[in-house]
Amino acid sequence: MEKKERWTDIYTTYDESEAAIISGFLENEGISCRVESSKVSQIPVSVGKIGEIRILVHPEDFDKAAKIMESARAQRPDEAGRKASGGE
Repeated sequence: MEKKERWTDIYTTYDESEAAIISGFLENEGISCRVESSKVSQIPVSVGKIGEIRILVHPEDFDKAAKIMESARAQRPDEAGRKASGGE
């Protein structure tokens, strides 16, 4: 019997591009991840869990992935062009 791999949610979005960027970023940092989508191409809207795109990592990589994502979030400018920490 084959051992079942375990995965845990690290991030949820409704944007396919965002999911691709985040999963690529994590993989570039050496963290294996999966992207699971509940999007239905025939329905152009997202309602509740319909349309969710979840990024999953192995439980043992969760803390490292969370730190990497938090660091990246702090470097990302907000809509006004400021860093997330509020610095100019």
